[in-house]
Amino acid sequence: MRYEIVLKLEDVAGALARVMSCLRKQGINTMGHSFDALPGGSRKLTLDVDGPILSNEQLRSHLETLNGVAGVLEGGSGKAEPPAAEPATAKPPSQEQETRFKSADSEAGDADIRDRMLIFSLLSRYPNISGRLLEIDGSIPEPERAQRMLELGQGFGRHLSKNLKVKGEISSLSNAVELLLIPGLSPLVQIAQYSEGLRVSGYTKNMKHTASKPESCQFLAGMMQGLLDSAESLPRYHVEQTQCIHSGAVSCDYRLSPA
Repeated sequence: MRYEIVLKLEDVAGALARVMSCLRKQGINTMGHSFDALPGGSRKLTLDVDGPILSNEQLRSHLETLNGVAGVLEGGSGKAEPPAAEPATAKPPSQEQETRFKSADSEAGDADIRDRMLIFSLLSRYPNISGRLLEIDGSIPEPERAQRMLELGQGFGRHLSKNLKVKGEISSLSNAVELLLIPGLSPLVQIAQYSEGLRVSGYTKNMKHTASKPESCQFLAGMMQGLLDSAESLPRYHVEQTQCIHSGAVSCDYRLSPA
């Protein structure tokens, strides 16, 4: 049965993936999703799902234990409907997927452990992350791809900041751009500062395999956000992409504004 589940999410990387993985285990498929901002930095996640309708108590017991889920706002019913049985055999990947992607199980397993493994697999290859990022991108279900790449970018940026070995505190946006964002991103993209933030005009060889993927822009936006969030003395800033090369613009522009 097709219906909606509405959740309140905290600002925690990987929350959407954990929710969708949990629902899949209950026989519930996610057909689409959308986000709305809530006061205090949290987000309202609306999921369009298809599958058995669980009781409100079942939904809360499954979802509210996940890292990043603040609560169930809507969804479920007073009566429990048993989860759909697992199919006897999984549908094999297409020949194209087997040919193009070496890591078809990148999205399998516990979400927190999986995300850490994916992030560290990118860190170990940095700056030449092109091939690995393409594998990860191809392993994510298309409806989840943009959000997952954004979240992975955030985690990657937070960990990458430690490798940049910045001395002293970063307490201003100009210092963060000069000491974190430009050094961290310039091995991957052609980047310059403009009045409202940062402008990406192209990709280096270290991103050549993902240059044609729109979700690579989401990864970069997440990476910028993660680098900014890693500066503990810096007031919180929000990264917003305002135009995109993949939509016909001459550059990808990212506005950096106080949160």
